[in-house]
Amino acid sequence: MNILLVEDDEMLQKSLVFYLQSNRFKVKAFDNGSDAIAYTETPENNIDLVITDLNLPFAGGRQVLQAVKALPGREIPVIVLTSSGVEATELEVFDLGADEFVTKPFSPPVLLKRINKLMEN
Repeated sequence: MNILLVEDDEMLQKSLVFYLQSNRFKVKAFDNGSDAIAYTETPENNIDLVITDLNLPFAGGRQVLQAVKALPGREIPVIVLTSSGVEATELEVFDLGADEFVTKPFSPPVLLKRINKLMEN
């Protein structure tokens, strides 16, 4: 399975890439929303799941989420990561089409469970 990871915290990004790859996922990572959106718009890039932070340079996680959900003919699940535990933020991203919401800090095994649950559907 191919995961697009959008996270600007370098240490978190590297640790998530390592963890996901060690669980047999292929991961393409970006540190900003603009490059990630451009990547999603290329049909040859096979993406099964997107994990995005909300606070990103150039284009935020909300824009990444909206761009992914607007892709014609593709229904790609999106997990939103954020350090904001505010209920209004969670409700907003669900209204934008997010499939899961994970508050930082989080446990990688919990994220893995959420990924597997989404991919079962």
